[in-house]
Amino acid sequence: MPSPVTAYQLGEAILDAVQHSSYPESEDIISADFPPSAFTQALDLLNSAREEVKTRVRKSSKQSAPDIDGWILQAKQLRSDIETAHRSAEEIVIKAKRNEELLQTLHDSRSKLRLLEDEVAFNQNLTTILAQIQQIRRDIGEAHDLVNEADLSTAAKLLLKVDVDLESIQRGRNIKAVAIIGLLEGVISNFVNQIEYAIITPRLQQRADMCERRLLEEQNAIRLSQPSPPSDLGRLLHDLGVFLRFIQKRLPSSISDPLSKICGPRLVESLISTRLSAAVPQEVAALQHFNSTREEVNRFSQTMDDHGWPGASQLRAWTNSIPQIWLEKRQRQSLGQVRKLLQRGLGDIKSVERVETQTVSQQDGLFHGNHGNDDWNAEWSEGEESSFGVKQVESQNTSADTEVEDVRAWGLDDGKEEDKTLDNSPVGGKDDEADAWGWGDDNDNDEGSQSPQRMSDKPFRQGINGHAQARRGSEREVTLRESYNITSLPLEILDLINNIIADAYVLGTQSSGDSPLGSALPGLSNLPSLLLIMYRASASNFYSINNSGNMFLYNDCLWLADQLRQVMQPPAQGPENRFTSSKRLIRFDDDMAALEAFGKRSYGKEMESQRTILKDLLDGAQGFANCTESPFSQECDLAVASITDRLRDIHKQWKGALSHSALLQSVGSLLGTIIDKIVIDIEDMSDISEPESQRLTAYCKQIIALEDLFLPQESATGEAETVPLTAVYVHGWFKFQYLSEVLDSSLVDIKYLWMEGGLGLEYEVKEVVDLIEALFADSEHRRRAIGEIRRSPGK
Repeated sequence: MPSPVTAYQLGEAILDAVQHSSYPESEDIISADFPPSAFTQALDLLNSAREEVKTRVRKSSKQSAPDIDGWILQAKQLRSDIETAHRSAEEIVIKAKRNEELLQTLHDSRSKLRLLEDEVAFNQNLTTILAQIQQIRRDIGEAHDLVNEADLSTAAKLLLKVDVDLESIQRGRNIKAVAIIGLLEGVISNFVNQIEYAIITPRLQQRADMCERRLLEEQNAIRLSQPSPPSDLGRLLHDLGVFLRFIQKRLPSSISDPLSKICGPRLVESLISTRLSAAVPQEVAALQHFNSTREEVNRFSQTMDDHGWPGASQLRAWTNSIPQIWLEKRQRQSLGQVRKLLQRGLGDIKSVERVETQTVSQQDGLFHGNHGNDDWNAEWSEGEESSFGVKQVESQNTSADTEVEDVRAWGLDDGKEEDKTLDNSPVGGKDDEADAWGWGDDNDNDEGSQSPQRMSDKPFRQGINGHAQARRGSEREVTLRESYNITSLPLEILDLINNIIADAYVLGTQSSGDSPLGSALPGLSNLPSLLLIMYRASASNFYSINNSGNMFLYNDCLWLADQLRQVMQPPAQGPENRFTSSKRLIRFDDDMAALEAFGKRSYGKEMESQRTILKDLLDGAQGFANCTESPFSQECDLAVASITDRLRDIHKQWKGALSHSALLQSVGSLLGTIIDKIVIDIEDMSDISEPESQRLTAYCKQIIALEDLFLPQESATGEAETVPLTAVYVHGWFKFQYLSEVLDSSLVDIKYLWMEGGLGLEYEVKEVVDLIEALFADSEHRRRAIGEIRRSPGK
């Protein structure tokens, strides 16, 4: 049995663990419990050990105290030595800076000394010069007295001495000393300013009364004359030559040479800016007279070279640049004229005629249902203009009895594809400035630039219902005529271009020796393109003041492009003369394409703008839902009335600009957009009550009443019967009319329209079935009618 472990032994074990980091070796101690009574014994042992450690530390400190005091003294001495070294280094830096200041002061003193020495030398030279001048003055005074006393021999000797003294002063180094200080340059510069103010500027400039003052040389003086009528440029150059010779003759070289270096360039610059550039004529007819002026300028530049005046090379460079100067003046004049024309406004509205001859066949009739019958045209005699502006011209190989005019050229048979293209045309571009300059014209075949159908012929055309008809049978020639309106702007711009062409002809026919502007011919050939670029860049802003501005811009651009195309055409008969060859030198291919594209974009923008307005008005009906209930019924009434009023206003505005066919096609395209949306909105209605059907029928009739806008031109002659051409120009017109009939018909009537009335030509089976299901309640009669419609093809 293990012996019991005392509290002292437990305390000893804890003390050994603290002091020596050792563990008890006795298993009894390790496994023994640590009772609370052992805490006191363990604390006592720890306190005794701590006191013993303190005692040993105090004893050791007392023994090493002398050594520590020595170390502290050495550290203090080292710190004192370091501070002393810092102070010595600072003193060294201060002394070095002071030495640099002393060196700089020494350098400045030496410079001042050299300056004082130069000043002393200058003062000595100046004293010598003044003494010599004073002696010369005394000699001159003495010679004057001798002359008065009649002692001419002695006076002559004194004058010779004075001349020798003057030459010695001029040849000596005294004048050079003055020049070094800059006094001579300042005097000469001031002298040049006075000459410019008193002589050169008054001679170059013309007075407000257009008079001028000439230069007169009188012995040892040169002065300005009294104001006199203006003279030519040759007289001016002659006077300037007199001035140059006077300066070189009357002033010593020490004065005239530096004066010419300062005055020469100034004189040439003033001469070019005030008189020479203004003397270049803008008219080609005055060039022959200008040749003499050019020769005078060359002679004056030679005079400057002969007298050693700088600036002659600048005059020759100006002479060589005369073609460029003339071309710049001509460009500024022409572009300024275009700008003034645009700022003036659209001017007078003029009516012009488009004429084109085409070959058509017997099968080309006005309506698809004619089937070759031309009874509708039987009343028209040969050679007379039809109501559509189409004049018949008989061909040598065809018969006049069975042939009719092809109205395809006027857009009367435009198919659905054309209308859809117009309906979906974008605004035309992302940036109006890019449109104006014609950038991106390579993409003008996009849908956004579609325009009314021009006079053109195609091998196949579509009937009203989309059936293709081939042109076959006998053929004849017809002349298509139609008038439209343009402003006066393209006429005046065309006059400017013709004037440029005439000037190009004059320059092209003159030899390089006869005309100083021969090298300007290529630049002049590009001037029409610059005029047209400026027209396209600025036209939109000035045309916008008119309600039909975009349509006038469309007409103006196409008319101007046609005229330019005629300018480029060679003569029909005979050899090509010089004038026509000069016209062909100026090419307008790119300009015509840019004009046509710009006009089409303007037309496309206007059409898209009107479509947007009309669609916004129609959106007020909200798809005609609840069109019989207030307040939705009032919104629907307002939307339909606003659309009809808007279309009539557009027709009235555009009537003064577009041709009749283009007017009908443009308004028809807008109307087609509206009826397409109305048809879609009604077909989307899943349930249409009888009151709603009646209200929708009334709306359709309001729209159908717009067909009086599509009357042919013969309606203005007062004929009793006229057939509206709405179906020709409005996409989906028959479909819209059938919709109006279906909304107001019974099941029997709808079946009849499908079986016999042509409803199947415009509607698919599903569309008719959906309308029946929306209009009629589910019943045996409705199911039977739908079944019959699905089984039998529409007609």
